Amino acid sequence: MSEEETNPPSFTFKPHPSTHPFSVPSTTYLLTNPTLPYTHIATSALVFSSPSPTQPPGSRILLLQRAATDTLPHLWEPPGGACDPTDLSILHSAARELWEETGLVATEVGPVVGGVVGFVSASGKRIGRVGFLVGIGAGRERGEMKVKLNPREHQKFVWATREEVERGRCGDVVLEFTKDEVRNLVLEAFDVGGRESESG
Repeated sequence: MSEEETNPPSFTFKPHPSTHPFSVPSTTYLLTNPTLPYTHIATSALVFSSPSPTQPPGSRILLLQRAATDTLPHLWEPPGGACDPTDLSILHSAARELWEETGLVATEVGPVVGGVVGFVSASGKRIGRVGFLVGIGAGRERGEMKVKLNPREHQKFVWATREEVERGRCGDVVLEFTKDEVRNLVLEAFDVGGRESESG
């Protein structure tokens, strides 16, 4: 892996006002909310095929298929993952995970999609996952997003419409999600993006 691939860019995205509670490191967020039923924070970056997170009608959302050698093999999810203690904020965690998994660089983070949803990981960790619509700048080629997967984590990607997510099939690809909650998050992203587009 080249130095360019291993060293992340400086994430200088524009945060949406709804993301303010998540503009702190995950450790700070957890310490200042001691009654939360989880001990770790994870993020999902919900990326649409349009230049901004407020997608026009018919837009497609980016979904990744987990690698055969990873946990939950062959299942589908949006880009994302656990917050690191070194991330400047939960928002930066989302931008970092997106870049690590797809090579795409966030220029806008937010609005928040669906709030924080708790779940228990395979290792028994209590995790709160928060999703953000994410707009993309760098990572485009001839106006199109150039997705570069990390093969250790994901083996395939698709751009799926809402109807394809609901049907569970994108072309000849079966979309079986890691959790029902993840599928619901993806569907809610279409609703949030639509509302933002109307208000914007």
